[in-house]
Formats: sequence, structure tokens, C-alpha cells
Amino acid sequence: MSGTTTSRKILGVIAGIFAATIIVGLIEAIGFRLYPLPSGLNLADPADARRLMEVMPPAAKSVVLGAWFLGAFIGGWVAMTVARWRPAPWIVAAAILAGGIWSMVMIPHPLWMMAAGIALPLLAAVLVSRKAQLA
Repeated sequence: MSGTTTSRKILGVIAGIFAATIIVGLIEAIGFRLYPLPSGLNLADPADARRLMEVMPPAAKSVVLGAWFLGAFIGGWVAMTVARWRPAPWIVAAAILAGGIWSMVMIPHPLWMMAAGIALPLLAAVLVSRKAQLA
């Protein structure tokens, strides 16, 4: 494997993770604008952080899941386009998945949200991989 190929793979994965992070952040910020946190809720307080999932409407939780899916999908697409390497979208999905799992550990999520939070980034990687096969 040449240095150029290796550099392209590394750059592609970094670009994909960067794009995914930006997408997740933007969509989650929009979600917080649409569904603001209740006043007085301090996420630095563990009790309030646990309460967050109790007071968050299902639509707000869905925005978070959508952010994780779209972040993994768009980031995976960027990674695949730059790296031209089949594992690239899977690495981006793994990064999004790691962030989601970290969130689930820090703030207890409902079971349906945990399952979707694991499945959706993986689904995004599958879709990017399949689309890339057709191109």
C-alpha cells in the first residue's frame, strides 16, 4: 500500500468524522431550539441529567436519533468519497456509536432509544456502503 493511499484513507476517515460531528451538533442544536430544556434543569447535576429523559418529549428524542443517523450517513459518505475505502463509513459509524454509547452511559436513555441509537449509525454505514457499490 502506498503512502498516498494510506494518507487518503486517514484523511477520508478524519474528514468523515469531522463532518459527522458537525452534522450531529447542528441537528441537536436545532432540536434544542425546537424543544428547549425546562428552566432550572442543570445537566451538570446527575439527578437533573437523569431527569432529562423523563421530561424530554419523544419528538425531541427522535431529533437526537435523527442527528446520529444523519451524522453517520453524511460523515460516512464524506469518508467513503475521500478515502475510496470500503471500511471508512464503518469507522465513522463506530465513532458516532461511541459518542451515543457515552451519552447513554452519562444520561440513562429509554430502552427504545438505546436500541435505535445503536442500530441507526450502523444502518447508515450499510446504506453508504451499498450506495458506494452502485457508483
